[in-house]
Amino acid sequence: MALDLDRSIIGEEFDRTTYDPVTADELIAFAKAVGETDPRYTTPGPDLVAHPTFAVRFKGQKFFPDNLPESLRFRMSFDAGKDLDVGVPVRPGDAITIVSTLHDVYEKTGRTGSMVFVVVRFTLLTQRGELVAVVYNRLMYRGVGA
Repeated sequence: MALDLDRSIIGEEFDRTTYDPVTADELIAFAKAVGETDPRYTTPGPDLVAHPTFAVRFKGQKFFPDNLPESLRFRMSFDAGKDLDVGVPVRPGDAITIVSTLHDVYEKTGRTGSMVFVVVRFTLLTQRGELVAVVYNRLMYRGVGA
């Protein structure tokens, strides 16, 4: 069975979520949780910035567009990895907005059968419109598509 996907939905924004401003305590706690010891990430003060991987903690309120085929929206998926392109660092007081788009959907056949990969792009911006990061989140579905 071929995956029934309207490819015109690729690249369209399907969610925009703004988080409350981050605090210095949140940035420090995250850095310590990932084992970071660099004072830029762990010491309060004017030079404090978020660890670059802090961006992966943000998600939109909707994870998929409403017009994604039902064969994908209501199935169990597996995390197939993330790619992270970083921009300006997050600083205490920054309110982060997540713009979610469907980046790609593609099919593959492996040793265990057919798989569909869905790539959602989360673009993170500060309240000043600065690009914090782009996170490409890949999910894999087994037994869907050709």
